[in-house]
Parts: sequence; C-alpha cells; structure tokens
Amino acid sequence: MTNSEIIDVGQDVAHRAPKINTIICGDCLDVMKEIPDNSIDLIVTSPPYNIGIEYDGYEDKKTWHEYYQWAELWLRESFRVLKPDGRMSLNHYLSLGTAKERATPLFDLNRIALSCGFKHHTCAVWTDITLAKRTAWGSWLSASAPYINAPFEGVLILFKERWKKDKKGISDISKEDFIKLTRGRWEIRTETRGKTPANFSVDFAEKNIKLLSYVGDLILDPFSGSGTVAYSCLKNRRNFIAIEQSEKYCRIAEERIRALRSLAYLIPSERCDYE
Repeated sequence: MTNSEIIDVGQDVAHRAPKINTIICGDCLDVMKEIPDNSIDLIVTSPPYNIGIEYDGYEDKKTWHEYYQWAELWLRESFRVLKPDGRMSLNHYLSLGTAKERATPLFDLNRIALSCGFKHHTCAVWTDITLAKRTAWGSWLSASAPYINAPFEGVLILFKERWKKDKKGISDISKEDFIKLTRGRWEIRTETRGKTPANFSVDFAEKNIKLLSYVGDLILDPFSGSGTVAYSCLKNRRNFIAIEQSEKYCRIAEERIRALRSLAYLIPSERCDYE
C-alpha cells in the first residue's frame, strides 16, 4: 500500500487514526472521529456552498437551518482535532442568493464556530470573477429595488486557543506574498480546469498553507473534492489528511497525487508528531 492509496472508510473501520498523506474516502463526520484530539496544525477547506451545485453523491441544497446544523457538527470536530495553537482557514461566500432571499454564510459560520470554542482572527476577502461578471441590476437607475451584487468570497481565519505558534518552524512564504496576504485583500488565480463542479484553486490552497503553517506541519481538509489541498501540501512539503465522500472525486485526487509523486516531491513526514 502506498502512502497515498485511497482508503474506503465503512462501518467496520478499525479504530485507528487515519494515515497521513492519504486520500480517505468517507464522510468527514465519520472519519474525523478517528483523528486524535489536538493533532492537527491547520485546517484548510471550503465546504459545499449550499447553492445547488451538482456534486457527485451530495445534495447541495438544504434549508439554511439544516445546513448550519450540519456545519456545527463538523466545526465541533474540527475544533477538537486542532492543536491548542492550531488554525482553521474556511472559505465561503460573504453574501449570496436572490433579491428576494439572501444568505450570509461566512458570517453565520463564524457565529457557529465561536459557539464551538473557536476564536476569531480575521476575515480576508477575494473577488470571485464568476460573480463579478453578473449584470442583474434590479430596478435600473431607481431606488425602488436595486440589486447589489457582492462578488466576493471570504476566508474566515480562526484559531483554537493561541494564535502564536508554540514552536518555531520553517516558513517558506515569499516576502511579496506575505505582504499582500497580511493586508487581507487577496488576489487569487481561479481554477479553470474543471476537475469537479466547484474547483478549489491551487493558488488559494498554497497561499493559506504558506501563510499559516510551517514546513512539515499536518494539514486537514474535511471536504477534499479533487484533492487540491492535498496536492498543494505535497508540493509544498506539508503532511495532509484529505477526506472526501465521493469515490469519483477521491480517484481524481489520487491521480493528481500519484502524478506529483512521480516528479519526486518529498514530504518530511518524520517531523510530524501525529499519533
């Protein structure tokens, strides 16, 4: 078995921690229960948006009440598995919907996260070019009912107990990126290769990983999709646990990881103190 082989997590799964640097096929709520307390350095993820995207094997249109009830479950597990100095980077829309019904998912997820014990550090923003091109103005040139577009996604950055890292490590972020990212308005190159219906940007994942973790840290993505965070971890010498419930997407992720491994990228897993 290779380190990146897909593991199918079923009801008869052995009670052991998931292997690092592995694509794990299963429901994140089940798989995360097997991850030890206080073992993850950083979570980088973007959960389903709840806007009707046709994912493989997942219904992306719940009531917002149902969606937030579900979100509370994985946010509580996320809090548990993070180290005391662990961080979470959560990507979602700031505002979305129609003129008649709008939602503010990132703000609501922040509220839920705080109720789970998380502490808030900041919220960075970036422009989603797919929304920026929309031309629905509502009542044109009138105060009657103007439709105000909000073509932004937000990066909610949370932490468990302490923002400052307990130990020193190796940072590999460039001076230019550090300056840009700490200003809170991010420039993200969008993903256009169409591996899944909602493509997570490699550029986004790498920026989070380099800004918020050291080389050799252990990073979790509970909603791995096509494995972008795992791919970025492998490329940038971090360890990862990637969880995805779709077997189709798991295989896409595995193919990406296998191709990258063939280029002889190495993960310094000996630094990882995961149990």
